[in-house]
Amino acid sequence: MVLQVKPTVRSNVCHCMYLREHSAAVPRAEWPQGRTLIVHNIPPYCNEENVRLLFKECGDIIRVYLQSKPSSKPIVQSQFLPTSSEKGVQIAYVVFRKPGGVKNACNMVYDKERLLSDANTPIIAGLRAYIKEYEDSVTDVDALEKSAEEFMAQYYKKKDEEIKREKEMEGVPDEDGFIKVTRHGKNKGLRRTEETEKRGHEHIRSRKKKNELKDFYVFQYRETKRKHIAELQAKFEDDKKKVKEMKIARKFRPY
Repeated sequence: MVLQVKPTVRSNVCHCMYLREHSAAVPRAEWPQGRTLIVHNIPPYCNEENVRLLFKECGDIIRVYLQSKPSSKPIVQSQFLPTSSEKGVQIAYVVFRKPGGVKNACNMVYDKERLLSDANTPIIAGLRAYIKEYEDSVTDVDALEKSAEEFMAQYYKKKDEEIKREKEMEGVPDEDGFIKVTRHGKNKGLRRTEETEKRGHEHIRSRKKKNELKDFYVFQYRETKRKHIAELQAKFEDDKKKVKEMKIARKFRPY
């Protein structure tokens, strides 16, 4: 689908944008199937608000992902890192609340010229764009400090959970029967005790028994059958021996 767009009402030249329904081999939660529209060849002076203005009549828009190139997942740019000054055409992933939004966007006619700006959503270009880019490049120290504190709080929380988990797993063998040596627990490379050795061997035996396939192959079935017959024969011989001993030990004499 192709759309003709103009930056402002006074513009004499139209710009073509190409759009279609987004589909991927591996779906992403951020870009749900059937509700995501992909738009190519977006002018470099457009931002997310201009894209929302263009498709606002198609349906309720949840979010617009504006990127410099296609990708398999959203490209998140940190607000504290400088962006590249070289700008070209962009690509947008527009996520609608309902599937009807994508259908309405794909049904937009080519002959109608549409605007990318209005009184509330102006196009920022030329000198104003450079001034805004400079203002955005100045780092907000308070916001950066707050972001760093939140990150470190999450990091320490994650480390505390790992330490707690390692303490709980102290002395517990893994799948192969080995005990992991940690710097947080009591086991700091000392020799295993008799109890931990016993637990490790029991774990290995139970794991082997669980993974063993009984009578899976023909030779396994034959071997099991042969052992069963041998056990029956041995039991029969033991019973014969017991009967014979009971007859010999019988003291009752009828005559």
